[in-house]
Amino acid sequence: MDKMEKGSEWRKWDLHFHTPSSYDYGDKSVNNQEIIDELANNSISVVAITDHHIIDIERIVDLQKLGAKKGITVLPGIEFLSDAKGKVPIHFIGIFSETCNLEYVWGQIENKTSISRIKGEGKKHNEVYCHLDNTIDLIHELGGLVTIHAGEKSNSIENITHSLPHGEAQKTEIAEKIDFYELGKVDDKKGYIDVVFPAIKKHIPMIICSDNHNIRKYVLKEGCWIKADTTFEGLKQVVFEPKQRVRIQSLKPHQKAGYQAIESVKISHSSFHPQTIHLNQNLNSIIGGRSTGKSILLGSIAKRLNCDKDVKTDNMDYSNFVSEVADNITVIWKDGTENDDRDIEYFPQSYMYTLAKNKNKELDRLIEGIIKQDHEKNQLISNYEIFSSENNTDITNKVNKIFQLLEDLNKRKILIKEKGDKKGIESEIEKLNKELQELKSKSKISDEDLEKYSKLKGERDEISKSNEFFNDEISRIENLKEKFFIAKEIDYDLVSLSEDNRQIIKSKFDDLKAKFQKEWNAEIDKIQAENRSSKDKNLERIKQIEADQLFIKGLEAFQNNQQYREVETKLKIQKDKLADILVIKKEIDKLKEQIETFKRFIQESHRQYLTKIESIKEDLSISRDKLGINAFARLNVESYKSLLYRSINQQSNQGQNIVSVDLKNVEEYFKSVNQLFEKLLDKAITLKQQYSHSTLCNELMATNHFEISYSIVYDDIFNQMSEGKKAFVVLLLLLDFSTKDCPILIDQPEDDLDNRAIFKDLVAYLIKKKKQRQIILVTHNPNIVVGADSELIIVANQNGTDSPNKNGVKFQYVSGSLENTRELDNAIKITLDSQGIKQHVCEILEGGNEAFKQRERKYAILMN
Repeated sequence: MDKMEKGSEWRKWDLHFHTPSSYDYGDKSVNNQEIIDELANNSISVVAITDHHIIDIERIVDLQKLGAKKGITVLPGIEFLSDAKGKVPIHFIGIFSETCNLEYVWGQIENKTSISRIKGEGKKHNEVYCHLDNTIDLIHELGGLVTIHAGEKSNSIENITHSLPHGEAQKTEIAEKIDFYELGKVDDKKGYIDVVFPAIKKHIPMIICSDNHNIRKYVLKEGCWIKADTTFEGLKQVVFEPKQRVRIQSLKPHQKAGYQAIESVKISHSSFHPQTIHLNQNLNSIIGGRSTGKSILLGSIAKRLNCDKDVKTDNMDYSNFVSEVADNITVIWKDGTENDDRDIEYFPQSYMYTLAKNKNKELDRLIEGIIKQDHEKNQLISNYEIFSSENNTDITNKVNKIFQLLEDLNKRKILIKEKGDKKGIESEIEKLNKELQELKSKSKISDEDLEKYSKLKGERDEISKSNEFFNDEISRIENLKEKFFIAKEIDYDLVSLSEDNRQIIKSKFDDLKAKFQKEWNAEIDKIQAENRSSKDKNLERIKQIEADQLFIKGLEAFQNNQQYREVETKLKIQKDKLADILVIKKEIDKLKEQIETFKRFIQESHRQYLTKIESIKEDLSISRDKLGINAFARLNVESYKSLLYRSINQQSNQGQNIVSVDLKNVEEYFKSVNQLFEKLLDKAITLKQQYSHSTLCNELMATNHFEISYSIVYDDIFNQMSEGKKAFVVLLLLLDFSTKDCPILIDQPEDDLDNRAIFKDLVAYLIKKKKQRQIILVTHNPNIVVGADSELIIVANQNGTDSPNKNGVKFQYVSGSLENTRELDNAIKITLDSQGIKQHVCEILEGGNEAFKQRERKYAILMN
């Protein structure tokens, strides 16, 4: 692989390096091979030879040949001493292209600066002082770049004395001319960023170099990392992007993990030139004319990695072709993994616009995905989802219970009706009591004994009735041992835990469940013992009554009286009926009370779907700079109305009124739900055949029609923005709020945006995000490619008469960096091979030349 096929990458550069050609070199016995070998051992990719007041052409040419074998680029350069503007001379360096006419460059410098005095006057190298301004101008005229010592070194620009007239003006003038500050130590960097650059209103790239004078003692003060092709053109990019292209640190900057970046894509489809496209781990821009295979490449990568988004929703043939291509490519990740289904984010053409135009569940899901990246907010949402599910179950159980209670209530109403009319029974009892009194008055028992007998008999009858109640009660309570305590199994809730924790918790739960069941049974047994004791006491009292002589005397007096016995039997029957009616009446009242309690509970529980969202919405809201996301509870009216439509028989006016209810707010919704709930309990509404009153009641009350939704604010409320601004805000959400680290694939984001200010913001976001995540995008906009300093450009071409590909294949790609510069060679017929990447950018992207010039004008330097 060509070492620059992946575009601009971070490599170590040393831009101040001496050879034995310098008068003060430490060991003149050092040879060129030794120099190259030691640089290679220290992983130096580019070195600038900057001997004092000399360009040793022969040595540099030899070093370039030797360096090429080791992958090291050797740039020619020279170090100057300036005429003294302060207490001591200033050291500065000129660096030139590896392809420059070195004889010409050296000839101009040797003859147009004070260096001529070395040969002409026999001056020593350290006795010659070159005019700072004039020499800098000459270096630039020769196409070179200027670095100057900066920091606390005595021979630095900062040593220009403040006591000299116009000292500050001189420093500003120098700052406007030079291209790089060479720091003496890493700590100097902060002072320049905080003080110097704001003062001169210019950010000058800072480098640190070895200033080595003996390769056998080669030591780097710190790593100087430059993100560029290993060429002079690559070095120029640092001037144009001083904040983005250079870092002074030990480790290689901005390295993404092996699973976070795609290394390459190998294409083997018959419509494509068979090739491997190497990708940069930062920003990759795919450019080309119409129908040149840009979106096909991007979409194929997404499809190969199992992305479920449609490449083009309105073109099935195109989508099918992309899927076919995806089957014939191999995606290789930075860690060597092939065709894994690792996470990516893919945004097809018009994706942001579609989301923005139709604020729908997909946008809500996207926002919620962002919200869930915060662990605490994710837990809140998860807790709400669990609550909603459990609330559904709880309401369903309560609705089923209320219909069971209604059924029991109806049975008791029928039973009480079967028992007879209470007033009629009371009248009959009064009549029978009079008959008994008349019969008693004719008996042979005294009035006093008769009264005592009647009391004893009444007590016995009442106790016997009480024991019938105890028998029923004891049976019901005994059943509670099995039916009342039914512990909710927790296996489902433990699924996400580790096996060890799952087993421990399940074991503890089962132990507690068994312990509680045992304790519960013991408590039931205690209650049963009390009931049985009361029953036994009643039986003992009945025995006492039946053994009482007065009771026996009364029985003897009346048991042989046939008429008395018949009346007494009738009276007992009526009294039993009356007692039963009173018991049933109490049960009916109790059932009604229970039904009302369950109704209130169900209605309150249904409202909890909203209340819970209201309680967490503030904690779910987030903001960053001007962009904010506010959570709120959204009533899904469509879902509710759909339920009404499919369940309510609309042949009657009542049904039509229910279905056509106009819900202006949530309170009208709750009013509608509660009214329908009451009607369903009363079975006072006609339903469609597939529904019963109980099934609809369950679906009505145990369905959550509320959703956590989100509103977006960016300078303005989302729904009041233009469509283009909405699309930009959606892109901000995708790029700025997401904490994902997987690659982002975007197809023509500029299509959705509506003004230059947004383009400017988009470029800023791309610059920021590419450090964190690999970005692969298709674009027609030069401001995105050049302004965001795309590390790799992939140029797409479709075969045609005026744009031939190799072997006439339909699609072909070529890739490289922005600094890959080569003017058009008409002798080369293959379109993509005929010129450099920069020239392709300028030709393909309308305004490409201006985009380059605009960037370069920021630093008052134009590329040659």
